[in-house]
Formats: sequence, C-alpha cells, structure tokens
Amino acid sequence: MSNVTIASSNVTADDHVESELAGFLNLEKPTSFFLFAGAGSGKTRSLVNALNYLRKTYRDPLRLRGRQVAVITYTNAACDEITRRTGYDPLFVLRTIHSFAWSQIQGFNADIRAWLKDNLHREIDELQVEEAKGRPGTKASAARQAQIESKQLRLERLAGIKSFIYNPNGDNRERNSLNHSEVIRIFSTFLLTKPLMQRIFVEKFPFLLIDESQDTSRALIDALLALQKAHADRFCLGLIGDTMQRIYPDGKERIESEIPQSWATPEKKLNHRCPRRIVRLINQIRGGADNHKQEPRDDRPEGWVRLFVFSVDSPDKPSLEQRVRDYMAELAGDQDWIDPNKCKILTLEHHMAARRMGFLQMFEALASVDDYRTGLLDGSFAPTRFFTHYVLPLVTAQQNGDKFGVTKLVRENSPLLSKGSLKDNEKPILQLRSAQAAIDSLMGLWASGEPTCAEIAENIASTNLFTVPDPLKATLAAKRAASTAVPDADEADPVSEQIAALISFLECPFSEIAPYAAYVAHEAPFDTHQGVKGLEFERVMVLMDDGEARGFLFGYDKLLGAKAPTAADIKNTQEGKETSLDRTRRLFYVTCSRARSSLALVAYSPDPAAVRAHVIANDWFATDEVVSELRPHDGGQVQS
Repeated sequence: MSNVTIASSNVTADDHVESELAGFLNLEKPTSFFLFAGAGSGKTRSLVNALNYLRKTYRDPLRLRGRQVAVITYTNAACDEITRRTGYDPLFVLRTIHSFAWSQIQGFNADIRAWLKDNLHREIDELQVEEAKGRPGTKASAARQAQIESKQLRLERLAGIKSFIYNPNGDNRERNSLNHSEVIRIFSTFLLTKPLMQRIFVEKFPFLLIDESQDTSRALIDALLALQKAHADRFCLGLIGDTMQRIYPDGKERIESEIPQSWATPEKKLNHRCPRRIVRLINQIRGGADNHKQEPRDDRPEGWVRLFVFSVDSPDKPSLEQRVRDYMAELAGDQDWIDPNKCKILTLEHHMAARRMGFLQMFEALASVDDYRTGLLDGSFAPTRFFTHYVLPLVTAQQNGDKFGVTKLVRENSPLLSKGSLKDNEKPILQLRSAQAAIDSLMGLWASGEPTCAEIAENIASTNLFTVPDPLKATLAAKRAASTAVPDADEADPVSEQIAALISFLECPFSEIAPYAAYVAHEAPFDTHQGVKGLEFERVMVLMDDGEARGFLFGYDKLLGAKAPTAADIKNTQEGKETSLDRTRRLFYVTCSRARSSLALVAYSPDPAAVRAHVIANDWFATDEVVSELRPHDGGQVQS
C-alpha cells in the first residue's frame, strides 16, 4: 500500500523531547528524569542525541576532571550499536548492567571478601537451621548437606584469594570468581551502604542513563534511586523505558510509580515503526493497563492486521498456519508471506516453542521457579549452561569425529588439563590419559540408548571431566539419597522448590538439550518477546495457544475474552500484585509492536465464538478482520 500524501506531517512531533532532555542534562543544575518511550518511538535515537549534546556542551570540563558519562544497556548488541553511533568516544562508558556493575566494584577485594564472608555465613546458618528442623537421611537433608559443604569450602578459601575475577559473558567457574547475581547484589549493597563509594561514583559519573530501565534489576534501580536522592544537586539519573515492555521477572515492577515528584517525565508519543492500523491495535491492547497512547506517523501506510481464531483442537496446526500465511500474502499483496523464512513467527509463551521443538520436559521442570526463569530464558542459568556449553559441544564433536574440536574443548574447559593440574603432576601424559578415559566413559553412556541428564552429570562428577555447578552437585546428592530415603521422612521433610525442579530437570533425556540450546541462541524457527525485544520485522505472525502453553504464567483466553479471570487473578489485582492477564497483555503488546507492515495473530481457543465476540465488542478488531475459518486449497479464501 502506498504512503499517504499530506500537506503537513507530524514526523517531527517529538523533536521537542530532544530539547527537553538537553535541558535536564545540566552539569551545574541536573534534573533527573524518566523518559517514557513506547514501542518504535526512537528511544535509541534520543539516547544518542542526548550523548552527542553532552559531548558538545561538556566535553572539555568533564575531561579536565577525568569524568565520564555512563550508559547502561540491556544487551551487548544495543551497547555496540550506541557505541558505533557515538563514534567510539571514550567520554562515554557504555556497558551492559553486569559489566558496568563489575567495573565499579572490581579491585575492592577486601570489601568483596567481607561481603562474601558475611553472605556465606548467613546462607550456611540458614541451611543449618533447616537441617536441624529436618530429618536425616532424606533427599532434602542430602541436598542441604551438599550445599553446606560447598559453601563452607568456599568460605575456607576466601582468605587465600588475593583478587576476585568476573566475566559477564562467561560461567565464572574459577575459585576466585563471582557469579552474575553476586556482582549485582554487591554493587547495589555498596552503593546503599558506603557513602565513600557514592561520592566516588557521582564524581566519576555526573550523568548515568539507563536504557530499558523497566527490565533492569530492581535491586540496582532501588540503589540508584537512593543514590540520586542523596546527591540530587550534582547527579543526573536518566531512566528510559516503558513499563508495558517489561518482560523479565527481576525487573522493577511499576517503575513509573516509583519516580519522585521532583523528576521530569517527558514522553515520546510518536511510533515511527508500525503502520497506522497496528498502532491503533497496540493502543487498544495497552488501554487496559495505562493511559499512554501512541500516534502513527502521517507518512506511514495503513497496514494490515488479521486475527485468526481456531479451535484449540484443530488438527495439523502447522498446515493451518501455512494457510494463514497464504491468506496474508493475498490480502496484503505480499508474496513474501508464503515463505516462513521471510516472516517472523513469534510465540507469546515459551511452552509452545518447547513443545514444538522437543524440550518441553526440561522447560516445565525449571520454568516454574522464579529464581531460575530469567537465566533459563536467556541461556545464562548455570545448570543448563553446563549442558549447552560444555557437554553438548563435546558430545557433538565426538560423534562427528571432530578430534580437533574435542581436544580444544577439553583443553580449555576441563580441570583435568588445567595449568595447575598439569603443573602439579610429574607425568602430564597421565593427565592426558585421564582426560581421554573420562571422555570414553562419558560417550559410553550412549551405548544403551539416550542417557538422562542425571546419568551424564553423575558420570562427569565422578571423572572430573568438567566442573559440575554447585546446584547440580546438591541435586545429585539428593538423588543418591532417594535410594535409601524413607518415604514418610521425605514427605515430612521435602526438598526445596529449587532442588525439586533440578531433580526433574536431571531426569530429562539429554536429547532435549540441543533444541533448547538452539532456541535460547535464537537459531530456531520460533522466537519470543525476549528474542525480538527492540527489533522490527516487515511481517509478523503471533501464535497463541493456551492448550500448548498449558495456561502457565500467561492466559491468552483471558485476554481475548474466552475465559473469566481466576480467583487468584482477582485476589492479586486487589492486592496490587501482577496477574497472568497483566503478563499476557505486556507480551502481546511487545510482539504485535514488532510489525512494520502486516500482522497475523493466530489464536487457538476452546471457545472461538467467545473470542470473536469479545474482540469485536471491545473494538480491538472490525468484523471483517476476524477470521474464524480457512477453506483448504482455495488460494486463501476465508469465511469471517
């Protein structure tokens, strides 16, 4: 569809926001702010313009005092893009949250040691209290004892660690390394409790801008809000984001409500990405959550939106979805819809991708635990990463006869061939033989069929081929205890939610690891809100299926009117807590707002008629935009 010809255009309607930001970024009289920037509003452009203004206005006074401007982004890709667009200027420190946090605490080894000592003592005390209340010989007791042993060993080694290390993109398996969670917690704690660090930080960074602030760790956001309050006259904290686009559970809920009255709250209203019809739709979607509304650019086309509503019991859903693409190709006059590789297929819930790709069992085992979910979805969760980054590459290389690949993996990652092991052993050849024996032992597990993750982890723990993460060690101890545990005792002293989830995970076949690894690496045909955040595509198809997702965490039928909210939803709403409807609305908004030209929404429901009636009655879709039946083999003709 051709663009609209107009006498005047609104494409510069948000330009005043850039001027407002410049006014806030005053070195002598800073004004902290929360910039609301909805989907496709050009927040990266605003961020780059703000940085360029700071460079033009304050470059010399900042450099003379060794000061810089800090920017925290959510992904390495976003960091690289902003760095490129600001000309790689050293005036700007652009990093992801973990990388930035580490840069601020690195070298404070005595303080880090003291924090770890206190934290380990507290965790050990809590476990010992639980152990005293529990029953000996149970799986829970075995897991607790393994955790206590691991933490006590780390505690004993603290005094001998001269300096701590951390890699934001690695596994941090060394004795002197910190894990991802610890880095954020330590930095947040230091900011809150150490006035000297506050003064040093503010002197070094008079301006700190945070992109995607709604998904930044709530602990760090709270610490930075306290820092800004204490140093408001000389420190500018700029938060950029949109609460409707919060997708990670550890982000700051309702961040806009936490903004102090003294802050500025500019808003970008224009959507530069989506055509006019899709902007109207996403405004309707978020209308049940807040009052923010976007405007489409006058020079954007009308665009295409269709909601396809089918029975949840529909046979051969992949074939049905192909016919949806055929329909969209004819409707929009865009033959690229026919090729699934030229349109982005999104699912709102990971369960759907897990089921279709073959890693449902492991996903269901872990996704219900709040502490695990973010790491599971972004691929950083240590127990799963152990399999995806060490076991899977080794097994694949070995099965493919890639001797060079096997040797490289083991040399780089196995404790058997570490510099310390080879140095301490008078006959390094024996270590090489031990490593080969460990590999042979591991591969022998496939002689009788596909092994479970538990069998693999037990084998590797016994040979020391790789370092098994502590959570898996504790879980293996619990599984060993299961063979001798008294059932009644286990019922009286059950394992924790975390250990129970890991036990279920280890019972999964190893064959589920490869499709999961492809999924979190965004190498699969399906993607979700996490994988496409900040991205845009010409054609987007969103799949919604409570039957496949099992209503887990999300509820499409509730959002689309086929089901009433549950008693738990009503209770959470009354208590100001998040509901499955809230989560679903946000993710629906994120996925729909990726489309640049046309959008196909496919909903499988137990009551298609109720969905159709609800979305039409609530003005989400016009009558002719809701398709309830596709005729086979007729070139995409439909019945509405």
